[in-house]
Amino acid sequence: MKVKYEESIEYKALLRLKKIRGTVVLRKDFNDLGSYRQISRALKKIIAEKKLVKISAGIYAKTYSSKYTNTPLIKNGADPTLRSALKRLNIEYEPGSAEKAYNEGKTTQVPIRNIVRLKNRCRRRIGYKNSKLIFERNINAK
Repeated sequence: MKVKYEESIEYKALLRLKKIRGTVVLRKDFNDLGSYRQISRALKKIIAEKKLVKISAGIYAKTYSSKYTNTPLIKNGADPTLRSALKRLNIEYEPGSAEKAYNEGKTTQVPIRNIVRLKNRCRRRIGYKNSKLIFERNINAK
């Protein structure tokens, strides 16, 4: 991303983005850089440059560009990133019943969908393209 000034919010946001270790980035990570609208504009520019994608309200994921289709893909895969977004939001969860049964050896069917059982209340939709985090039995808290 070409930036005119090193004191601009876009430049500071890019530097902050590089310092964040995981793949999940929250909007509140940038709160000290400027006002709400300035941060919104900077994040929109970073998304346009395909360095971030939005996975929920105020939650973004770091990306890399695909060699073949030139589309942004989430680093480390979509499913682990969506689960780490719950961790960043301090929402407790456990694997869904199908994944639990597979891990315990009760079944040989491999769970395909990314289903979790929440222990805290969460009313968000978290997902990117076809990968969505599904809450078991359509409940929002235990």
